[in-house]
Amino acid sequence: MKKFSELGIKIQNNSKIFEVPKISITDIINCEIIVIAFQKGVKTQHGPDRYVIKIRHNNNDYKFFTNSENLKQVLDKIPENGFPFTVTIKQQSFGVGSGKTFYFT
Repeated sequence: MKKFSELGIKIQNNSKIFEVPKISITDIINCEIIVIAFQKGVKTQHGPDRYVIKIRHNNNDYKFFTNSENLKQVLDKIPENGFPFTVTIKQQSFGVGSGKTFYFT
């Protein structure tokens, strides 16, 4: 039987796949983290146009998914040579119920 690597198929590498464990954003609220990279336009079970962000926390690499407009807008403004950078993610509640937003400090 042939190995996939022997088939000579070139894989398009336009997408950054972060092969690291997933972490919940709530696990890193108010913690200093290092943002290593991100990918936008990711479709998940929760909807389209999510961002997946690769981070380092406590010397381990993780990824988390977000649809936070605040985080997405800020990440879009950072030049490629601005990565990695250190940041703390904060959460702010608004309205009635479970309304919340996240932001970098």
